[in-house]
Amino acid sequence: MRDLLLDFLSILFPVMLYQFLVLAKSTRVKDSVYKISLGLLAGLAIVCSMLLPDPIINDLDGDLRNIPLIIALLYGGYLSGGISLFCFLLTRYLIGTDGWEVAFVGILTVLVATAIFHSRFARRTPRQRLVITTGLALTGFIVNGFVAIAQQHPDFLNMSRLAITGVIEMSAMVMATCLMEVTIKSKLMQRQLLSAEKMNLASHLASSVAQEVRSPLAVVKGYLQLVFESVEGKNRIYIETSLAELKRAEYVIHDFLNFAKPQLEKMEIVQVADMLHHIRQTMSETVAMHNVDLQIEAEETLLLEADRYKIMKALGHVIKNAIEASNGGQVFINAQRVLDKIQISISDNGEGMTPEELTRLGTPFYSTKTNGTGLGLMVAFRIIQAIGGQLEYTSEKGKGTTSVVSLDAAPSVAS
Repeated sequence: MRDLLLDFLSILFPVMLYQFLVLAKSTRVKDSVYKISLGLLAGLAIVCSMLLPDPIINDLDGDLRNIPLIIALLYGGYLSGGISLFCFLLTRYLIGTDGWEVAFVGILTVLVATAIFHSRFARRTPRQRLVITTGLALTGFIVNGFVAIAQQHPDFLNMSRLAITGVIEMSAMVMATCLMEVTIKSKLMQRQLLSAEKMNLASHLASSVAQEVRSPLAVVKGYLQLVFESVEGKNRIYIETSLAELKRAEYVIHDFLNFAKPQLEKMEIVQVADMLHHIRQTMSETVAMHNVDLQIEAEETLLLEADRYKIMKALGHVIKNAIEASNGGQVFINAQRVLDKIQISISDNGEGMTPEELTRLGTPFYSTKTNGTGLGLMVAFRIIQAIGGQLEYTSEKGKGTTSVVSLDAAPSVAS
């Protein structure tokens, strides 16, 4: 019993250390660094589980090695899982006890079962992830139990000892999973707080600059319009070009003001399908210019409450980015109801983005386009947030990008 409790603590300590490392590092760190750290700490937990308080003399003695391996593979991916698996194999080789076949069968069963859930694990809810990890730990315990009973292992023939071991192992898995979930949620809140501070600073700066530049531009535009009526020839062309560029500058200033204070002027019930088809009509020239196959799939019954002009502007920026990214490819827009939310996903088959590029989307003046200012996406984020929705991006380099806009359904739909 004492050995199992020490094993219990040796499993949780590296997970708590990982939580400290992740939350203490406020600056931006590559995801690969976190994955390597998780793999090494999970490997440390496996080594401690097998060596403390004494090296194992039998692979059925009930150590908790499966727990850190499951945590590393599900939360850190194949890189973390591979590092922790290497630590297990190396430790098992150095111990040099007989019966390694039992250890291999047990760990292989856990790996195969865990790999089945790996691909969609991050998309699950925290409660679902807890159920999955606990189920996998239980699977490993049952497999080891059957092997032990088949080999007449004394610890597994003692029912009280077997029950205590199972309770401790499940408790360790539940606590390790909860610690990982707290780490994920805390890091997300930390990033959101940092992003909100940057956005507020940028919005104040944008508002100040826009107000200062707006008045001189209005004066210049007014005088150019007066002169335009009385000139001919090349001078008229020059003034006409200047007026066009001034109009473009006004659009930029308008985006600045929208970013600073995205005021919702008129909230109304908007039919999602009609809105998306209207956006496609307004972007017909852009679609033709980039030779993109734009497809829309939306239920006619989907309704949301929003400022029609503002939400169309926000979605227009997101769709335009997808069209430009998939030059000569395909953009697919799907709108569906998920519980009390309307989810609009925009997928393209463009070049995609790296995790580092994804984290910078929506930050002031960042754009993946050569001549882009990033203002359009900044405005889209601000408008969607003002409506009470969320805009999230997922992407893979070389495969494309998917953006998902989640908005509250209209009361008549949600009820």
